[in-house]
Amino acid sequence: MKKIIIDTDPGIDDAFALCYAFAHPQLEVVALTTIFGNVNVDLATTNALKLCELNNTDIPVARGAVQPLSIEPNPHSTFVHGDNGFGNIELPPADSAPADKDATDTLIDIVLANPGEITLVAVGPLTNLALALKKAPEIVNAVEAVVIMGGAFDRPGNVTPHAEANVWNDPHAAREVLTADWPVVIHGLDVTHQIIFDRDTFDSLSSGNPKVGKFLHDAAEFYIDFYQQRNNFAGCCPHDQLALSYLTRPELFESETAALDVITDGDEIGRTIRSPEKGMANKQIVKKVDATLLVNDYLDTLTRNSK
Repeated sequence: MKKIIIDTDPGIDDAFALCYAFAHPQLEVVALTTIFGNVNVDLATTNALKLCELNNTDIPVARGAVQPLSIEPNPHSTFVHGDNGFGNIELPPADSAPADKDATDTLIDIVLANPGEITLVAVGPLTNLALALKKAPEIVNAVEAVVIMGGAFDRPGNVTPHAEANVWNDPHAAREVLTADWPVVIHGLDVTHQIIFDRDTFDSLSSGNPKVGKFLHDAAEFYIDFYQQRNNFAGCCPHDQLALSYLTRPELFESETAALDVITDGDEIGRTIRSPEKGMANKQIVKKVDATLLVNDYLDTLTRNSK
């Protein structure tokens, strides 16, 4: 079983990914750390606690950074995820509270206590990871890997012509994380736009898992409406899910090795680039995925033994 910490800003697609991670027998989610992005960090923390309780999961949820390292905060994506981050579908209030330690210390403590065993899965802005690197640089040699959803390499961004949202929300943090000497696998828009969850997917999810699946089905309606208006197709891209699917079904993916960097100012701020002069080509850019098998695996994981 693979031990993971998920750094997250829930977020509808975060909810897709977290519910999969909680349900998958190959993954042990040892903690969630929260970050601003799709919503503010307080709402992200509340949403993470609610998702844990929805999935009968009792793990630490640690509140993370409030704002980026250097730039002024960008607006939250309410037009994509709704005012509450879940497409305005409400879950019951959580009975549990956030961990006493913040996200930075939680990441550091768990990684150093379990050398070589923890994979960090980052599906929001990378501020918490950058702060952890600054406070305890030795974690680069203690993690098993860092798996990220973010960036866009050979296609336009989704918030500017150059930038994807997670990187754009804190480009300086992204640069710190992507140029550090630890193994990184990054899933950018190049691959996440190859996957579409349509209404048939969510109908199957809801009928096969009346509790968790029904919530995801209902929350997805807001997300699907956004994609219908912006991209003119009747479905949504479950961006964050790819980082989790990579951990359980790596054979579904193809990647290339490259050194990476991020542009941190000017008109192209937030752009992720290949940067051979960085000299640390221990990074993988995921380029392709078997869409059919990924969707089937997602449905099987969420509906297995759930009725």
